[in-house]
Amino acid sequence: MPKASKPRNNLVELGRFVYSLLVLGYHVQFSYSDEEVDFFENGALAVEFYFLLSGYFLARSLEKLIKDEKTTFFKKVYNFMKNKVTALLNVHFLSIIVMIIIIICFDSSSFWDIFLSGIPSIFFLQMAIVWSGDFNKALIVPEWYLSAMLFCMLFMVMIFLLLGQKFKGIYSTIILVAILIIITITVGLITSWKFNENIVYDIRAWGEMSIGMFSYYFSIYIKNKTFGNNFNLFIKIVELIGYSIPVVFGIIPISANYQAYLMIVTVILEFLAVTITFSEKGNIIKDQKINKAFGYLGAISLPIYLFHPVIINLIDYINKSIPKWAKYIIVFPLTLILSFLYRIVADCLNEKMKPKEKEKEENKEKEKEKEKEKEIKKDDNTEEKNEKEVNEKDVESGLLNN
Repeated sequence: MPKASKPRNNLVELGRFVYSLLVLGYHVQFSYSDEEVDFFENGALAVEFYFLLSGYFLARSLEKLIKDEKTTFFKKVYNFMKNKVTALLNVHFLSIIVMIIIIICFDSSSFWDIFLSGIPSIFFLQMAIVWSGDFNKALIVPEWYLSAMLFCMLFMVMIFLLLGQKFKGIYSTIILVAILIIITITVGLITSWKFNENIVYDIRAWGEMSIGMFSYYFSIYIKNKTFGNNFNLFIKIVELIGYSIPVVFGIIPISANYQAYLMIVTVILEFLAVTITFSEKGNIIKDQKINKAFGYLGAISLPIYLFHPVIINLIDYINKSIPKWAKYIIVFPLTLILSFLYRIVADCLNEKMKPKEKEKEENKEKEKEKEKEKEIKKDDNTEEKNEKEVNEKDVESGLLNN
């Protein structure tokens, strides 16, 4: 009987949900042009968490891919990127379609200008194409994060798999950082250190995902260590601080002039928190109902991330002069309701698709079994043929001797 899998600690999933709300608050206050420092002024710091977490899972996936000796290099890269993109497609296209409908209804005269400039974001190419404008030309502005993640990830995966033949994972990650430094210096010298906005965000994505990859290897190291009770308590406290302080930074009114410093502190704290969580030395959620609830909240973080800009744009088209407090009151609950509804519908569709997926898997297994049987028959026929040839040679040899 197979061993039951260990329940996943969904503290990180709770983090995904909370940080998605930070992004939501940030874009509400960002939609106003006033210069006063407001709540959620630094909500964009949530992106550091997402990049770092993406890097952690990237390293974990790549370690499995390296061990797969049957699949070719290009097939590994293709399958990896395909899985990443398909996980985003449904909610991505839904939000894009709704945004297009809103623009047609409220701003038809400018539709083609908005649509054509937003085409790169439709295909997750927002950060892959360096044009003269900026990321605000996207149909859904927050998608710059997804675009930067996928764009950098593509190159990071290829480089890592090539290096993985000679270097252990952590050394390959060090080389990835070295390549980023070389690219940054080269572009800086060419542009007299006047970086295009797109390049800045790609550098941010590559760098922070690399830190997330280090988190993976560091968590394995800590997991295999034994600590005393006092130190165990200490790292549990560090874990909670690592998750909560960046949230505080994102919510309280702190001037955006300090954002670069807050970003550095945030990356350090989140690195520690994620490492401790996955090392299984931190705070373990023992109540599985709470754990499951956190997992569900994490599952709606992507819809929250992509739906809220659509709602903000709709409100701006309906009433541009709506007070900020009123927009907060509308956007937060409406985004949550739509995200939960999306998750419910998606889960129902997945349940209906399960029998088909199961049938498809069973057919694949049957095909594999047929292939194996063919191989066995082929081997048996070859063996019989060789045996027959040997016997014929023995007979010929006997006749000659006689």
